[in-house]
Amino acid sequence: MNRKGFTLIELLATIVILALILIMVMPSITALRNRSEQKQYEYYGDSLLEATKIFVNKEGEDINPIGAKNWTGCVDITYNDLINADLIKAFSDENIDCSNAKIRYTKEKNKDSYSINLTCKDIKTNKILYQVNNIPNTTCTVTAY
Repeated sequence: MNRKGFTLIELLATIVILALILIMVMPSITALRNRSEQKQYEYYGDSLLEATKIFVNKEGEDINPIGAKNWTGCVDITYNDLINADLIKAFSDENIDCSNAKIRYTKEKNKDSYSINLTCKDIKTNKILYQVNNIPNTTCTVTAY
């Protein structure tokens, strides 16, 4: 007798094999998704740094609180400073708050540097989704020379 079709055992074996493949692949898919979300915050942090560089160039020497042309020290630039200067837009997801960001511009005689503090939280759960804190807890001061 020639039957065309699959036996119950063959179908169950196929389902088990597919389930095992799914079990092996799911952690990779989840990790890929998590990395993608982290990259989103990293790119936003990069955009904050680039916006700060434009802000510093635009403000020039007026950026320091003492108004000196030749100075060293640091100046803190807030998220709101960059928003008000229309250099960045708020983070694209309205359920995530990254508004406590701060960038520190440090000027020395021979070089400039930038440091960032950025924390992004889920508004509903208050869970921290991304955090980078590169600014030391020291007070920011400016000295004319």
